[in-house]
Amino acid sequence: MATEKQDISLAICGHAWHGKSTLLGKVVAESGMATARELEEARRVAAEGRDASLVFAQLVFRSKDVHVQASEAARGITILPSMVRFDFPDHRVTVIDTPGQETYANNRFFGMFQADAALLVVDVADGPAPVTHQVVRILKGFEIPVHGCVFTKMDRVGFEEQPFLERKEELQRIFDEAGVIHDRCTFIPTSAYAPGRDLHEPGEGISRFSRIGWYDGPTVRDYLGQLTFERIRPPQAAPLRLVIHGSEVYDNVPGIGKACTALVETGTLLPEQTLVFEPLSAEKGHAVTAKVRSVQLTKGHIATPGIPVERGVPRQLVGIALRGFSEKESLRELFKGRGAVVGTEDAPPRVARLVLVEMTVFDPDTILSQGDQWTVHAHVDRVAMEIERVEAKRANESDVWAPTSEQALAPGEWGRVRLRCVTRPVALEEASAIPALSKFVVRKEQKAVAYGRCVQIIE
Repeated sequence: MATEKQDISLAICGHAWHGKSTLLGKVVAESGMATARELEEARRVAAEGRDASLVFAQLVFRSKDVHVQASEAARGITILPSMVRFDFPDHRVTVIDTPGQETYANNRFFGMFQADAALLVVDVADGPAPVTHQVVRILKGFEIPVHGCVFTKMDRVGFEEQPFLERKEELQRIFDEAGVIHDRCTFIPTSAYAPGRDLHEPGEGISRFSRIGWYDGPTVRDYLGQLTFERIRPPQAAPLRLVIHGSEVYDNVPGIGKACTALVETGTLLPEQTLVFEPLSAEKGHAVTAKVRSVQLTKGHIATPGIPVERGVPRQLVGIALRGFSEKESLRELFKGRGAVVGTEDAPPRVARLVLVEMTVFDPDTILSQGDQWTVHAHVDRVAMEIERVEAKRANESDVWAPTSEQALAPGEWGRVRLRCVTRPVALEEASAIPALSKFVVRKEQKAVAYGRCVQIIE
């Protein structure tokens, strides 16, 4: 069984092609988690794709499509969040590599929600890009602090200090403007791979510095080893709540059968518990259930096997073997295009069709009006919702609510709003009961525009 260590989930996020997966893959390689044979195989595959830097990106991809030349994975595009677990004497860090392409925005939301903190990756030469700003807004909406910022491709600016300092100041300003917590943010200059460099040569800032003498902070590897996190403790009396994304369910795991990867949000997960899945149960009209056969820490990279544990505790990412699933339908089909919140028979998750929320618009170019439909990202699920009525407004989060007849929210305004699900119900909790599962981010026309929390489930 796993020893008692602090488990920290860290989302690595940023714009496409800024080097997130390559950076993480290089940390894997320099940590001895990839064999020479794996590197050579990755080199062969990468040679059929875009460039040699894909060697490292493909060390962390879960997709088998890396061998298909025309696939996104073979071209270095992260589709699904991939997890790599790093073990240290006092803690474990599960790094979640999230997609940077706008096409896979839903998967980016799901990967980031699972994180305790974020590590933002920015190309030092190109600077913050559209998805960089999107990520910052998601961090604010889900109240995830940014604990690190890695500037990649320092070779493109000659490993000079000035571009690093300018980007650091720029990112700090962006964090402040969005209201994102960053007081403990560590800024690290790196160059995981540069054209012409031997694949086995250590990168700059990954596990050592050789070209950057002006920086006195940690390497990425040291940063992970020193990472500590004082998280907000979930309510002690809160019932079991697991969060599962549709891409994290499996029908035929060898020797196990049906299984899933889940985030334990509150409560304690134990073998032999009977789980209830929502909003699947509400949609089916009867309880969708399964029993827990066993629990283990998530596998992550191939060299970090799952570790059996006696129980799953809050904020752990765990793998769950299931038995006695009540539905004959494939889990892949059952969960397709959705997420789920899981509880127990005596304390099932809440399900909502009409909710009262407190929300604000943080996009300066967006007005949300009564009757408009947009996508609400709540934990790892997403659902179409619309404003049924704006009941009250206030100028800022600390102001007093005042009744209003205006049926729209302008940028910067806070509103007490009735939201109705348009297509199907959503599993959601009230902020007074389980705050983390009450939060949501609104996406409209391919960008995050608002965020809020559920204060009452009306129906």
